[in-house]
Amino acid sequence: MIRISAGSAACMGLSTNRMDAYPTTAYFLSGNSCLMNCAFCPQGSGKNQTLNRLGRVNWPEFSWAEAEKGLQQAEGKGIRRVCLQSVRHPDGIYSLTGLIKQIKGMTSLPLSISAWIDDQEEAEALIESGADRISISLDVVNPEIHHQIKGGSLNERLDLLLNCANRLPGKMSTHLICGLGESEKEVLFLIDQLVKAKVTTALFAFVPLKGTSLENVSPPPVDSYRRIQAGRFLLNEKLADLKSFKFEKGRLVSFGIPGSRLEQYLSTGSAFQTSGCPDCNRPFYNERPGGIIYNYHRALDNHDKGAALKVLFDSIKK
Repeated sequence: MIRISAGSAACMGLSTNRMDAYPTTAYFLSGNSCLMNCAFCPQGSGKNQTLNRLGRVNWPEFSWAEAEKGLQQAEGKGIRRVCLQSVRHPDGIYSLTGLIKQIKGMTSLPLSISAWIDDQEEAEALIESGADRISISLDVVNPEIHHQIKGGSLNERLDLLLNCANRLPGKMSTHLICGLGESEKEVLFLIDQLVKAKVTTALFAFVPLKGTSLENVSPPPVDSYRRIQAGRFLLNEKLADLKSFKFEKGRLVSFGIPGSRLEQYLSTGSAFQTSGCPDCNRPFYNERPGGIIYNYHRALDNHDKGAALKVLFDSIKK
């Protein structure tokens, strides 16, 4: 049996659920008990675990035969990648290598994996098994808060990520969650370091989930998130240098770019779309339909672009 996100299952023909938006990646989830105890996650050990929940998403369980049939139907119908996400297993990554081979035997789609890795050799083993990208999730970018929320050392995980990126260039990704007490300066300085190491960054807005230790903490202000999204886009596309960014008490106040040029750079709206691996759009992972959209799962229309840019430009110095 394997857990598949509700949106992916609908797109794969495995359920009749009507969705507001469909994913372009089929998201799979492996494991029923996580050794980690991340304060933001309902999968964490020590909590009243809700095994069919990760983020805001339901993950119903299906047989492997159903998953294979669904993937065959989904190819060419909007699904362009498979993402295998895994809790931290007691036996490390070794059960995952078998799962990767099993999935790759079902589909020709590229496969990303997000899992706990202990060393570079484990990362190489996942690639050799058939994954084309690996995410080592940093999540919390302030070292002290990272230790409080996730446990362990941010610097140690970052060192591992950078060492893996050196040995597996272009194949490493990470997740960064905004709204957990970090400053905008900390996020963008880390993104700049990761961009230079050719590590793909996926931005998430913190989501308070019932049953977790952080269920009463608010999501990040949308203007702060827009500044970080725009900064990430400019750094990633080599349209700006971090040295030109100006901060006041950790808050980004200027990109150091004339307003007309900045508006031109951001005019497509792609800075505000879901970031991460190719073809990953994660519909409504951070938001409810009808509410604030932190990560747009599709190209922005003129109304959405205007709204996002207004929030951004109203909050910075030109």
